[in-house]
Parts: sequence; structure tokens; C-alpha cells
Amino acid sequence: MDTPIRHYQPSTLAFPETLKPIEYAPDDLVLRVGWNGELLFKGRRLKVSNALQNLHVAARPNPTNSNAFDFYYAHHRFMTLDLNSTTGTT
Repeated sequence: MDTPIRHYQPSTLAFPETLKPIEYAPDDLVLRVGWNGELLFKGRRLKVSNALQNLHVAARPNPTNSNAFDFYYAHHRFMTLDLNSTTGTT
């Protein structure tokens, strides 16, 4: 029945002052999200997220749908856009 403070130990790992830039694959189409959380892709204005403003995201062709693209921030897929559809899906 010890309290958590009795088991706490500071980490020995140093916290970096800045993170390394995100690197995407050479075949990825890298896009910058605007100040308003939107990006322009193949003539479409897409609202992705204000949290991604001024950051780079990658568009990759969807492996199962030739008319669709998956959007990634780092290694996280956050959206799929079907060019035959009027809206993207998450």
C-alpha cells in the first residue's frame, strides 16, 4: 500500500530541446497545412485540422482504391480522400 512517490525515480533519458524533422518517403506528395488547418490537393480545398497548421503532411495513393489517397502526419494515417467522392473519410 505504498504511495506512488515512494516508487518514483526521475528518468535518466535526456529530453531533446527540439525534435528531429519528420521525414516522409520519396514517393510521398508532401503538403503544408495552411494557417487555417486547410490544404489544397488536386484542386480540392480540404479542411484537415487546426492542430496541423503550418506542418507538413504526406499524401500517398491508397493501395486498395486507385482513385483514393491516404493522408499521414508522421506515421499516423488521419484521412482517406476518394477523388470520386465529395468528402474525405477518417
